[in-house]
Amino acid sequence: MKSTYLLLLALLFIHCGSRKSIYDDNNITERKLDKLIREYSANTGDRELANQVKFAYDFLHNQYQADISRYQLGGTLADKERQLNAYINLQSFYDRLRGYNTLERLLAPGSVGTEIAKTKLELVSGHYELAINWLNGRHWQEARSAYRSLLKVQQWMPDYKDSRQLLRQAKELGTVNAVVLPLRAEGFFYNNNMGNNGFGNNGLNSGPRLSEQLVRDLGGQLNSNGWYRVWAPWDMNRANAEPDWTIEPVWTQLRIDGPRSNRSERRVEKQVEIGKDTAGRPLYKVLSAVLSITEVTYTANGRLEIRINDQDERRNIGFNSWNESYSWQQRWATYRGDAGALSNADWELINAPRDANRNEEALMEQRLLERMYPNLLNWVRGQLNM
Repeated sequence: MKSTYLLLLALLFIHCGSRKSIYDDNNITERKLDKLIREYSANTGDRELANQVKFAYDFLHNQYQADISRYQLGGTLADKERQLNAYINLQSFYDRLRGYNTLERLLAPGSVGTEIAKTKLELVSGHYELAINWLNGRHWQEARSAYRSLLKVQQWMPDYKDSRQLLRQAKELGTVNAVVLPLRAEGFFYNNNMGNNGFGNNGLNSGPRLSEQLVRDLGGQLNSNGWYRVWAPWDMNRANAEPDWTIEPVWTQLRIDGPRSNRSERRVEKQVEIGKDTAGRPLYKVLSAVLSITEVTYTANGRLEIRINDQDERRNIGFNSWNESYSWQQRWATYRGDAGALSNADWELINAPRDANRNEEALMEQRLLERMYPNLLNWVRGQLNM
């Protein structure tokens, strides 16, 4: 009996201690308040629980009010939006508490509907006036800022004045027509150990392909994703249009070394059955051959720049460069000796192409561009949308 009494006393002590802990809790959350409310709803005559519910409510309510007061002191539209969101959260807090019938006499949740409407109008009108000022500049960068402000207007008051029409206007003013020029080279940078060739401004093999690929991957002149339309020079000329920006890819360094050859020999042997003896046992002969293997290695290194220029303002608005290297090998073989000693892999080497006269320079240049291209494309797209 005594042990049962002590156990009940200990449980009562723990229970009472847990109730009082709310007063020392510096991290009261709405979840904790909800738990207290459920406990109180099950026993509305418990004054201690009622006091804890009030304490937790006052704590959270004061936090909302403190946030609102802090944002009211800020002078920016971002602070105004934070203030509006704080009012909306406080109203949601009030509405949720009204859902508990047991709290009608204990708490008195208010309403900040008037404050929400007033703050929302101040926020929307502020963004609208800011957008008007940006649009008066009729510059692509200012138009993009106007567009972002008008998106805020649409977010909070979609039918505010002529904001929809201004949003379309800002989108068009902020969209640039960019022409991608063919890839070219500056100076005399192409180096081949078999002979130098000033390729840059005339016979660059990958020039048209790179610019055409960029135009396609960026959406072309009908692009609707982002702040740009991209043209090839001949399409812009045919449309009798003038570019806002030019995108200029330039090789500033390109070194393609002549082939380095390495020759080696490898002896191969194979045991083959050539018949049987009088006792029916197989007879073997060892066939042998010598493979003469030629390995040719091509290496290339390049530095490509992308320059984006604003044609109206005659200034550079974007610059980046990429360095890349690439190595490629070609192997083939001849043989002397018994053909029967050769494996399938040996025959593949023997039959491998060995036409050293084909245009390896164009291939190597293309491989360099393929390695650079993903990062190059992402950077150009980011610059167009800045």
